[in-house]
Amino acid sequence: MSADKLSELRSQDVESKVYSRELEKVTWVPYVLRISVLQTEYMNEKRQHITIRSLSSVNWEHESKYLLEQIASMKKEA
Repeated sequence: MSADKLSELRSQDVESKVYSRELEKVTWVPYVLRISVLQTEYMNEKRQHITIRSLSSVNWEHESKYLLEQIASMKKEA
């Protein structure tokens, strides 16, 4: 759901709790995020602009293989 749609639900459905139910659907659900961070400074105040570039469900098989490869490469270096 887009941020605009979620904001609309929040402002319209204060009593029906639709907004809360939509947030509960994705709470504690693991995702793989690809993000970019842009740091800027305006009037001596540092700011960060964080943008989600992609979002996908976790592929546990792929992630496990990746972690095992990382562990194996660490053992070789030691």
